[in-house]
Amino acid sequence: MNTQELHTMDDEGLKMKAFGEGIPPSSDETPSGEIQTITVYKDSDKIQSPFGTIETAPFLELLWRQTGADCDGEEEEMVFPDGKTYHIILQDTKN
Repeated sequence: MNTQELHTMDDEGLKMKAFGEGIPPSSDETPSGEIQTITVYKDSDKIQSPFGTIETAPFLELLWRQTGADCDGEEEEMVFPDGKTYHIILQDTKN
């Protein structure tokens, strides 16, 4: 899938592409108020998250739409489809 196709998708379509493994239902296992951090390496095809892998390209488009973040070093909080808020850190490369 090229980035032009991602730009024309609606948010629900992007969520389906990004979270293809699915997101478990929200649970109370994480202490209230604690926000988990997910580092996104823009040069990787997939992102490791607390609940499985995420496809990077559609996730980045969704993150940009919701927060405006798209540059190396930016940090934003984002509400995921499970209803939890995650702290997202963008990095251009893992090395």
